Amino acid sequence: MEKILFNNLSFAFDKQPILENINAEFKSGKIHLLTGISGSGKSTLLKLIAGLLPKHGGKITTGTVSISTNGRIGMLFQDPLMQFALDTPRHELEFTLENCQVPSAEIDSRVKNALQFGKVEALANQLISTLSGGQQQRVALSVVMAMQPSILLLDEPFANVDEENRQLILAQLLKINQENHTTIIITDHDLHGYQKLNPLVWQLKNRQISTLSASQRCKVLQDNRSSIKTSLPPATSLSIINFTKLSLKQGDKTLLTPASLALLKNKATLLTGPNGIGKSTLLKAIAKLVKYQGTITYNNQNIQKISPRKYYQQLGLIFQHANDQFLNVTVGEELNLSRKNGHNPYFTSRQIQQALAELDLAGREEQVIYSLSGGQKKKLQILLMLMMGQEVLLFDEPFTGLDQDSLKTVLKLITASRKIYPQTLLIISHQLNGLDEFIDYHLEMNHQQLKYCGGNS
Repeated sequence: MEKILFNNLSFAFDKQPILENINAEFKSGKIHLLTGISGSGKSTLLKLIAGLLPKHGGKITTGTVSISTNGRIGMLFQDPLMQFALDTPRHELEFTLENCQVPSAEIDSRVKNALQFGKVEALANQLISTLSGGQQQRVALSVVMAMQPSILLLDEPFANVDEENRQLILAQLLKINQENHTTIIITDHDLHGYQKLNPLVWQLKNRQISTLSASQRCKVLQDNRSSIKTSLPPATSLSIINFTKLSLKQGDKTLLTPASLALLKNKATLLTGPNGIGKSTLLKAIAKLVKYQGTITYNNQNIQKISPRKYYQQLGLIFQHANDQFLNVTVGEELNLSRKNGHNPYFTSRQIQQALAELDLAGREEQVIYSLSGGQKKKLQILLMLMMGQEVLLFDEPFTGLDQDSLKTVLKLITASRKIYPQTLLIISHQLNGLDEFIDYHLEMNHQQLKYCGGNS
């Protein structure tokens, strides 16, 4: 019988308190859902259960955490790339099972079952580095499930996953809980779809943890997804990025057949589509980071004829994995770099300090960036790139790890900045809640096609 017990536990990173006097017992064989704002300590709590903390950082200042289990503990990290050691999903699964000392005769069937669980059978032999963020997340989940854990810890498991796969995996989680009595603890900000799992819901707030009552649970688990309502762009609109017979490939796979359209100047355009369809590749093509066929122009000039230095002064890419954005160790060093090289007039010294306070990043200048929560990294990443003041900003899943209040704060900051310094935005996001009034136009990428949408999506 698994037992997960926090007894008056307090935990801190570099003297920064994260959890204080936590008392909680996570019942065996149940599904538990952890909620709370970005940086409230959800990931920290999972890592304490997994035994990664304080072994690999931080300090328990009071109390204890007691984990008793006869089985394995499996954990899916917020950033799936942190979990891979080998090149393909199949090799990663085989490597994991060998390390778990699974008999050779059982490995093939365990690999097959794990691939089916994550709905990644077709990706088994592809290079993990070529997969989309959502595909990588499903592969990471498959690897964790191959271990057949008795306690399963999932940190933002659907951050980059499209709606169809989200619903499929939720159904799979319910199945393994019912059939194997697996204890499942999940952190998430987007709670739609969890009703079917009937989870016990916990809230982390002000470094404390509490359970929600039945009525509170029903309220937070309501499906409040919003739709995106946009019109088609007028034919006379001023454009800034133009595609002429643009096509994209990844190896032998065609991602986009020749498409000709424009991104409108100083507008915010949403780009949606299923996982692995080529959305991130499109952004990288605009940023001159991958090869493409056809022509892309910026202000009527072929981007291949613009020097990289000049082009990147006008165009910035906010990467899907926040860690890829940072060049320094501490928050303060990154801020100083953007202060030095940025030219967005909105971000005066006073405004930067106000933004840091609103984003709950004030006073963290000495903090190591990689000790921030996933949501805090995203907020810092967006602030740094806004400060740079490029005319065009490409956002690849910028809102993962953000609670609704944090999302509102980020959108408010972007909006205020654009009033002083207009920018063109192209945003990939699977999370649509809260974006309706922020988005001007909507591009959909699917079936190798790229087209503008009008009406509900």
